[in-house]
Amino acid sequence: MPAGLESLVDRGKKVFLVGIGGVGMSALARLLASRGLLVSGSDAKKNRMLSKLEEEGISVRIGHGHSFQERPDWVIFSSAISKKNPDLEQTKALGIPIFHRAEVLSFLMNRVISLAITGAHGKTTSAACASFLATEAGLRPTCLVGGEILNYGSNILIADPHLFVAEVDESDRSQLCFTPDFALITNLDAEHLDVYRDITDIKSTFRQFVDQVKTTGRTIYCLDDPHLKNVLSESGSSSTSYGFREDADFSAKTMVCEGFGSRYDLFEKGKRIEEVRLRIPGPHNVLNSLGVIALLRSFGLRYDQFLRFLAEFRGAGRRLEVKLNRQDLLVIDDYAHHPTEIGASLQAIRKPGRRTTVVFQPHRFSRTFHLVDEFSQVFHSADRVLLTEIYSAGEENVNHVDVHWIYEAVKRSGHRDVHVIRRSEVIDFLMAHRQGDETIAFLGAGDIGEIADEFANRFENVYSH
Repeated sequence: MPAGLESLVDRGKKVFLVGIGGVGMSALARLLASRGLLVSGSDAKKNRMLSKLEEEGISVRIGHGHSFQERPDWVIFSSAISKKNPDLEQTKALGIPIFHRAEVLSFLMNRVISLAITGAHGKTTSAACASFLATEAGLRPTCLVGGEILNYGSNILIADPHLFVAEVDESDRSQLCFTPDFALITNLDAEHLDVYRDITDIKSTFRQFVDQVKTTGRTIYCLDDPHLKNVLSESGSSSTSYGFREDADFSAKTMVCEGFGSRYDLFEKGKRIEEVRLRIPGPHNVLNSLGVIALLRSFGLRYDQFLRFLAEFRGAGRRLEVKLNRQDLLVIDDYAHHPTEIGASLQAIRKPGRRTTVVFQPHRFSRTFHLVDEFSQVFHSADRVLLTEIYSAGEENVNHVDVHWIYEAVKRSGHRDVHVIRRSEVIDFLMAHRQGDETIAFLGAGDIGEIADEFANRFENVYSH
């Protein structure tokens, strides 16, 4: 337990969050405010989340480097914040205690019953689904998710303080702060290579995480993922598997993708349970649902408590989120920013007889630098690809990376319709180059979702009259 937190996470204490508008930081801010702390924070620019926080009485200032209006008792930051951030520098100069977001969240979770969801891809959807099903089953957990739970319109559910369901970030090794009762690990991939040396380093870190799961609990993992299979085979921890493989503890058979959803037959240890229906698309979401089913069953829930609610789960914000659905145009907003995620998203939305356009905003110079070859192969199922400027996420461009690296790689791979378009010109381009019945998917982990909203609104205004 981080020294000093015991006395700081207490009613009446003043806490300041640097980067409070981030999805993880805003959830933590709301949680601390619900426990009687006096919460305030700063962020670089106004966004919808900051407006919500202000509506709830949390003080927010735009910009960094202003003097604290009232000296806080302690400060929280996340890995998205630069070490040179003026607010952090001021905090250190004043000698104010400072903690990483993961230290605070793990402090709250490790002392109670906790279900942690992590992994390279799919953890937000899985955490949102687990939160929804556990809530509908009547457990009333406190839930923190790295995206909006669309059924509830929130990234946090504040309920029983003794039961947590939370998405745990692995991008900065902060999963190692947690000692959960139950852990769901979706998959591992060569991701965040600015933090990890390689996939071997990632696997080693997750072996340590698995060993930290409480001995009275269990690790749930995808058997289809060879890296995870290897990690769990070398661990003595109790585990439960899921996947499309027949030898998984929980498996899916006779999967049918239909419309913007799917259905499959659920099996537990070789015994058919019943048909499951999902209203979120793609084989990857079938796997996500299997993982959540395995997690809740391992936790002790009966099928009659939660399974019927799966068909009502609407997904997580910016995870294949439908922004406009017309016969002639489907607009999708999706967080996919890694080649594996892009491939899964395109597989889910691709429909015969309908053109697919992808607008992709690369995220981080380091990711583009490490994975440019992988990016070259993932867009072939899209008829047209528009690439915007790289979203830096606060990184310095030490390798002089440019979006044209991806453009050239995609062109070399044989794609005939790929363009580099400035973010500010994307909507005008799309409006001027309509191509019949079409799906347009806005992909990326930066601010491309704002463009998806603007485009959907403009198209509807123009073509609905």
